[in-house]
Amino acid sequence: MSTKKLITNTLYFGIVPKLPMLINVFLLPILTPFLTTFDYGIQGVITAYTGIMLVIAPLGLNVHLTNSYYEYGKKFNLVWGRILYYIIATSILCGIINMLLLMCVIPLDYSLQLVALSILGSIEIFFCANSTLASHLFPIEGKPKPLVFTNLFASLCGIALSFVLIFYYKLGYWGLISVTALSSVVSFVLFIRFVWQRYNIKPIIDNKLRHIKYFLNISWPLIPHSLGFLFLTSSSRIVMTWHNIDYDDIGLYSHGTQMGNYAVIVTTALVLALNPKMQTSYRAKDYDSYRKLYFLCQMIALVTSVLICIWMNEIYSILIKNEKLAQSSSIACLMCFANVVHPLYIFMSTNAFIEKKTKQLLWLVFIPGILNLILCNIFIPIYGFRAAVYSTMISYWSQILIPFVIPYYKATVLQWLKRKTILIALLTVIILSVFGANIISQQIIFIKLIVSAAVVSVFAVVFYGRRLNSVV
Repeated sequence: MSTKKLITNTLYFGIVPKLPMLINVFLLPILTPFLTTFDYGIQGVITAYTGIMLVIAPLGLNVHLTNSYYEYGKKFNLVWGRILYYIIATSILCGIINMLLLMCVIPLDYSLQLVALSILGSIEIFFCANSTLASHLFPIEGKPKPLVFTNLFASLCGIALSFVLIFYYKLGYWGLISVTALSSVVSFVLFIRFVWQRYNIKPIIDNKLRHIKYFLNISWPLIPHSLGFLFLTSSSRIVMTWHNIDYDDIGLYSHGTQMGNYAVIVTTALVLALNPKMQTSYRAKDYDSYRKLYFLCQMIALVTSVLICIWMNEIYSILIKNEKLAQSSSIACLMCFANVVHPLYIFMSTNAFIEKKTKQLLWLVFIPGILNLILCNIFIPIYGFRAAVYSTMISYWSQILIPFVIPYYKATVLQWLKRKTILIALLTVIILSVFGANIISQQIIFIKLIVSAAVVSVFAVVFYGRRLNSVV
């Protein structure tokens, strides 16, 4: 893959799909005067519970998508059709369960409004099947346009509805929740053309027990694995509801987390664009290229987090026109670094996916997710909702220790990384970066400019000095 092709794919797979997020960012000065921390609290709790059901609904069956594409050649659609049928069936069941859960946790009296809000918050689950297949199909095919432009159009429809509900009708959390609801319906309908018709991937009804057992035997570990992500990202808000934390505080935490998560946009885009290169490098046992790809992704994740943290106060002053919401800037500065080890997870999990060692995936996210759940339960009642920030960071960073204690990852990581001591150096650099970037974020703009230029210069020197450009 040429550098030009990498940049193009990164733009298509990562940046273009994030345009709706960027549009939302630019809309913040217009909409935040009409939103409250309570609105963000409602959105945060609904997102947390809906997210759990979204990862349960596919039953981990998406693990078969990439492997069957490479293993079955032109007949991969026969496997994908069966998986599509199973996901549609389970998404309906999970959607109904989620509606009932939301009716129990949303802090509104039982009414038609509560029922309607629970349905609206669950629509994304009912219509998740087509997007699940499309998100695997087009990156593998190296054809970003059908995926990114379909999702872009669907998201813009959701944003338009949200804008009208918040700005014109002052409906607050209704507008925040409507984005994903409408966009999921639109994308489901549009992907029928691209996935069902163009690739002949249609639901194949297959209720044979031996087939279901075969698929689930490999895929079931992905359920707790995927739940681990939710425990890392959303369990804190769920724990807050258990301990009766005020919904305004939950909203403050949710908003700060949302702003901090913008730091992973570039990294996610790059990893997605490099996925075919990662697959071919590991399958060909070209561990030197695989290692360089990891270094590239990890460096960009760290540099992006540092720069966004440094300029977070300026970002808030421009975008957030709401004094109460602006108080979440300190949370956002820290949350920039929570998922900075995302590249390490991707490169470790790719090994397990390719080798179909799905049970090993539990160590990567489920255990850190449980750790976050435990830490939040211990410290939130004592120190309040801000304790969740540190619990989440520690839990994410615990992934760095996995290659030192789990035999499977001891062997595989050593195989492509060569020296595990690099991970200790990584953890040290991350901790120093958190402290350093937060200190610099409080300095005058001139100092921020100098430090930012120095960070970018160091990255450029390493990028060309280590010839990382040669692997892309």
